[in-house]
Amino acid sequence: MDRPLGPLPNWTIRWIVFGVLILPALISSQLSWMAKPFAVAMMAALVGSARDSRVVGTDLKTQLFVAFVPCKPERCKLKFIVQIEAENRKGIGAVDWMFFLGFNWVMDRIWPWMAGELELWVVTARDRKMLAWRGNGDQAFQANLATLTSATGAAVKRQ
Repeated sequence: MDRPLGPLPNWTIRWIVFGVLILPALISSQLSWMAKPFAVAMMAALVGSARDSRVVGTDLKTQLFVAFVPCKPERCKLKFIVQIEAENRKGIGAVDWMFFLGFNWVMDRIWPWMAGELELWVVTARDRKMLAWRGNGDQAFQANLATLTSATGAAVKRQ
């Protein structure tokens, strides 16, 4: 049984947005031939990076995608998970907003898997920690926490 920890990235929309965003760089006569591949690579890194986490059978599998390229997936047997750590990272303050001109806020909304405030970590019997989910929104957080606790039966530690 496959139970995703969501929300999952919508790859179709990401590919469409990527195509729209690279179009000006490709047809621009102002950019040099060296700048065009750099612009395409930057858009691929921004739009095509995401984390996909899911409970698959007896495993928890997380896989990071960087610029649409999948990295090696991390796996953890559910029966070895002894604890789930629910963390709330520090939110952005007024000084961060002024200093970074709201960049952190944009990152939280567009790329929650990278900059989200809420995290779910799993801890195995051998004290191995693995990031299971990162994002925003209490509804997604509660649903993913319920999925992990029902799949593992592990105790939850809130930090």
